[in-house]
Amino acid sequence: MYTKEELDFAYKYPVSEESKLIIRSLNMGKVDQNHLRIGVARLEAALSGKIDYKPISYGKLDYLIGYVYARMLVSCMKSQYAINLFAQAEARRSATAMKSDPSLSLLQLAKELGIAAKESENEFSISFTKLLENMPKNSGYSLANLQLSKGTVVLNKKQFIDVITEATIASIAHSLPVDNSGIPTEVRNAAKNIRMPVQKIMAKRSGSNAIAWIDRLLEVPISDCRHRTVNLILAPYLMTIKGLDVEEGVKVISNYIEKCKTVNPHTNVNESYIRYQCKYAKSHGMKPMTLVRAKNELSAIDFKIIGEE
Repeated sequence: MYTKEELDFAYKYPVSEESKLIIRSLNMGKVDQNHLRIGVARLEAALSGKIDYKPISYGKLDYLIGYVYARMLVSCMKSQYAINLFAQAEARRSATAMKSDPSLSLLQLAKELGIAAKESENEFSISFTKLLENMPKNSGYSLANLQLSKGTVVLNKKQFIDVITEATIASIAHSLPVDNSGIPTEVRNAAKNIRMPVQKIMAKRSGSNAIAWIDRLLEVPISDCRHRTVNLILAPYLMTIKGLDVEEGVKVISNYIEKCKTVNPHTNVNESYIRYQCKYAKSHGMKPMTLVRAKNELSAIDFKIIGEE
């Protein structure tokens, strides 16, 4: 059995361990049409861009089960783009709940997502590595404005929520699609009636130099900032802009890091780290940071040698 508090937590955060435990405790062998309808509505809302979060007193379990159906439905669509939209919308819904939740709840969810954190006077400390793994995409978010000390970064509540939101997106996206062989026929049939979202692709300006500097960067070895260069520039560029597959991206970046070792052999960037960042960038459709932001946040790199325009 589960407590009222556990159900409340699971309702807010379906990616949580509490949610998984509650779902495993239920007998869901037969398709429930009401829950299927909730799942369809939840997925359609996600594909349209937003799932609303509403504090409710009744129906939390039904809505949680609807999340399970939504996961099955989006898996049947066989579209990574649809999965990404679903993960992002679910994470934003949870972020809305986080805003009014106490610090203990945020710390608990962060821990379940693999982010160890400490709180003091409404400020949250996490490792710099975990920040890089879950870097918020908010415009204006700058590493230069954060408090750094001995590998730890201090965040305010909004920034901490942004980090947890990114970790939630990754957790949901990486767990999908579920094995279609275990999805009931009724769910598969319902998925056929869900409209496939049209992927939005921004047209590139003719003659634009917005990303040309990254190609030049790949030709110039750097002696510092390699972790962030891989995480924030190279993996997103090769996966999202160039459209390479993960193994191709790993090879390109690994060759680049070897080139960088000729100017400074000391680095902790290894193939495992590169592969993780490539997978993350591809699953999130992550875009590389702009040249302006790179100059601001990666000041250890001499951009003059890259010859940017």
